[in-house]
Amino acid sequence: MPAPGKRMVRFGAGIVDEEIIAEYFGNKAAGLADLVRLGVPVPPGFALSVELCEEFYAGNEKKPSNLADLLKEGISFLERATQGRFGGARNPLLVSVRSGAAVSMPGVMETLLNIGLSRETVRGLIFRTGNPRFAWDTYRRALQNFGQVIYGLDPGWFQSRLREAMAGEGVPDEVELDAHSLEILCYEYEKEFTSVAGENFPQEAFAQLELAALGVLRSWTGPRALAFRKMHLVEGARGTAVTVQAMVYGNLGARSGAGVAFTRNPWKGDNELIIDFKFGAQGEDVVSGDQAATTQDEFRASMQRVYEQLSGIGRTLELHFHDMQDIEFTVQEGDLYILQTRVGKRSPYAALAIAVNLAMEGILTSSDALWMLRDVDIDRIIVQKISSKDYPVAIGVPASSGVASGKIAFSSERAELEAEEGNAVILVSETASPDDLPGIHVANGLLTARGARTSHAAVVARQLGKICVVNCTSLEIDLPRHRCTIGGQELREGEIITLDGTTGRVYLGEIEVVLEKPDDLIDLVHSWENTG
Repeated sequence: MPAPGKRMVRFGAGIVDEEIIAEYFGNKAAGLADLVRLGVPVPPGFALSVELCEEFYAGNEKKPSNLADLLKEGISFLERATQGRFGGARNPLLVSVRSGAAVSMPGVMETLLNIGLSRETVRGLIFRTGNPRFAWDTYRRALQNFGQVIYGLDPGWFQSRLREAMAGEGVPDEVELDAHSLEILCYEYEKEFTSVAGENFPQEAFAQLELAALGVLRSWTGPRALAFRKMHLVEGARGTAVTVQAMVYGNLGARSGAGVAFTRNPWKGDNELIIDFKFGAQGEDVVSGDQAATTQDEFRASMQRVYEQLSGIGRTLELHFHDMQDIEFTVQEGDLYILQTRVGKRSPYAALAIAVNLAMEGILTSSDALWMLRDVDIDRIIVQKISSKDYPVAIGVPASSGVASGKIAFSSERAELEAEEGNAVILVSETASPDDLPGIHVANGLLTARGARTSHAAVVARQLGKICVVNCTSLEIDLPRHRCTIGGQELREGEIITLDGTTGRVYLGEIEVVLEKPDDLIDLVHSWENTG
């Protein structure tokens, strides 16, 4: 238990405050403190207590009394740790501001990146790195992220302008935009910000930081967080802490990127490293569900040394935490940084397989494995497999094993309506975000045109036992006509499709399946119960 009145703790740069407990400073900060103690490379940071969140809501969303002083104290630590200056014109320190409840709530609360960036400091980034493309790309990210989260600006407008810029340059991915196009994009973003928000983008670094911290606190009662708690996926949490870290940059150059790694397969339970990685990206690009990513094989071929370092860290973390880990990381010009580790969400079958494998490998005792499975009804676990010889109409990336059939629904509202009428539903979307939680909750499966296996929405789908196929590139949705095209086949909303989450195949209509129980695993667990 932290000392009375202690509301800020630090980690990184050789310092770890002793009392970083998840209940008070969030699961994120507690995990990062453990990483620092284990010698894992972590950007230095600080965390503000959940008490500030409680005070914020007790005071009718009034700014906590000593928020500004705590932020200044934390930034002073980061400036010493990084030799940067927050708001500085020559060597600017930028920070991320993230939520941190006592338990994992992937993607349902807000994250703000690149805080401290302004017209002046963007010049400082260019001076420090000699890379104007990186600096302008980081600034346009800051403008969009801050505008959406703090001022409620429409994300669709920003994405539309970004796509227009890509079309103007004739490039398929934003990482290929040049510095000139990005600088022009920033001017347009600034104008939109002023026009819609009614004020200019804040240029003072501490003003940005304070607004970002309040935005994180406010997200505790946002629609996504409320939906998450309504599904009983988190209980007993008092509120969110605020975690602030020095930025590291996955968009700095050709040997940079951002990714997510699971130390075991979260839908099959196999002891294999599962990685989604995007070159030229920052942390939220992969987990947002909006972008595709390279897989572990491609990542390993491109960054062998980093892959081996990440694999070793994953093994260390499993031995320390005695469970499969979900790791967010950034590679900055070949240097690996771990941004977060937490116990990984998994499908019910994977939960069974992982618990058994960890026990067989000696990482858990049989009693520990039984405790890990305490909330899983193992006798109801069934493995579904396609037995039909039908050809799939399309193939995406498998993200949660099993088979699901249902009526196509293009929105959470339609999915909930169909479910209320007793119909099986497949939620079909361009990309899945935590905003789709109500639809994912009632659907049998999730199919997306874009996105990665490790996105927050895919993670939650697996936790709920839903079948999930992402990045089905032949899927095109025409919302005004309530139609979609899958592999060239036009389908109306309400028609039935089937997803094979093991292979990523998509079929028209209902497909015959074979049901198998993992009797060997179930019997082994029951034998532990009988000998316990």
